[in-house]
Amino acid sequence: MKKNKVIIGMPGSGKSTFGDMLSKKLFMNFIDMDYYIEQDENKTIHEMFAISENCFRDVETRCSKDLSKLNSHVIATGGGIVKRKENIDYLKENSIIIFINRPIENIIKDIDIDSRPLLTGEKEKIYNLYNERIDLYKQYCDIEIENTGKISDTLDKIIEQLKMVDEI
Repeated sequence: MKKNKVIIGMPGSGKSTFGDMLSKKLFMNFIDMDYYIEQDENKTIHEMFAISENCFRDVETRCSKDLSKLNSHVIATGGGIVKRKENIDYLKENSIIIFINRPIENIIKDIDIDSRPLLTGEKEKIYNLYNERIDLYKQYCDIEIENTGKISDTLDKIIEQLKMVDEI
């Protein structure tokens, strides 16, 4: 049984893109946690946030616990997964945590704020999220990967780092 590969990072850093690609390269199943949460709750993330951020975070924590019981999956989390340490504690039980660190300037250039509940209204809010979360991403990850070039190069860096920790 292989440990899960859990991808964390800022909104717009490429978590879902790299998660899907990595799962195919490693012949593992892929789960986009935001999609999983929406299916599990039969509500959109926007609907949960409309109730309250805590409503969404409670569901996220429950789903983190559920997903931690899986093996051989690549899981792309939502950007705020690090806001509750217990989420990471659950996921670390059976996972390697990979932080995709994409420069904030690159994220701002192409992020779709309409699909991001915490960014609604202005792209500059992402600086606040970045400042709030960057230290947590760095603290909780097992592997940090800079996403500054071509997607294929970044994917190769992820695989190379996983080989170094004997996880593939």
